[in-house]
Amino acid sequence: MKNEMSKTQEGQRTLTSFERRLRVANRSEQTIRNYVRSLRALMNFHEDLPHELEIDQVIDFLNDLQVEKERNWRTIKIYVAGLRWYYQHMVDQVDLAKQIPYPKEKPSLPKILSREELTLLFDSCLNKKHRVMFRLLYSSGLRRGEILRLTVDDLITKDGKFRIRINCSKGSKDRYTVLSKKVLSELREYYRSYRPKNYLFNGRYKGSPMTAGGLRHALTSAVKRAGINKDVNLHILRHCFASHALEEGMNLKTLQYLLGHSSIKTTMIYLHISEVPLSKAFSPLDAWEK
Repeated sequence: MKNEMSKTQEGQRTLTSFERRLRVANRSEQTIRNYVRSLRALMNFHEDLPHELEIDQVIDFLNDLQVEKERNWRTIKIYVAGLRWYYQHMVDQVDLAKQIPYPKEKPSLPKILSREELTLLFDSCLNKKHRVMFRLLYSSGLRRGEILRLTVDDLITKDGKFRIRINCSKGSKDRYTVLSKKVLSELREYYRSYRPKNYLFNGRYKGSPMTAGGLRHALTSAVKRAGINKDVNLHILRHCFASHALEEGMNLKTLQYLLGHSSIKTTMIYLHISEVPLSKAFSPLDAWEK
């Protein structure tokens, strides 16, 4: 019993140390949560400390995720990335890290909503705050975490510019994306009504950001009221932005920059569901909604 307690305490220290190291490495909060979760799951599966395991045991764990728990390849890919980072950077087992295989990708085309469905979704929001948040997510192609971290100062409107500064996004990169003129007008009206503090969109308490769970709940409720019989998540609005922007004439390289994709190959997946006339950057919302 004493030995089991000692190993449990050492396991917790391992997780704490791993989290601290990831934070020092300036990884995003989402990455830290994912990587720590992957290491914790490995330890729980074998009831042993990770540095005492061999490659076959790591493979057994990943096989259980895929076969028994039926996790998809994207989820397993995150687990593999976390375990590789641990073995390479925490315990200097580089050879073991290289032997952990990434799952074979099974890419699928992104699901999107039609323009009519987007209108239904926007009109089904119960308040100005949720409505303008969903319209901003779509019209600027934002990720969930990006909109939750926005401040008023991130909206650039001087000198005739209409864009949003995204700070420390995925991969710790900064970038700019477009700001719809129509949504900007709605944001000003929202600001006058809500007077948010620190963040553009406050949560339950003024000065604190809205939570991902709160935003997700608002979307689920709006989708239900709109009568949309699709599995809709927040990232679909970003897919809609990319697809509709290409259809309205945005250049593929411009879209890659606005989305913050490192590789053009990631952006090119939207070619399968869009046509690509060439034009300069703009928000697709301004092109189709009168």
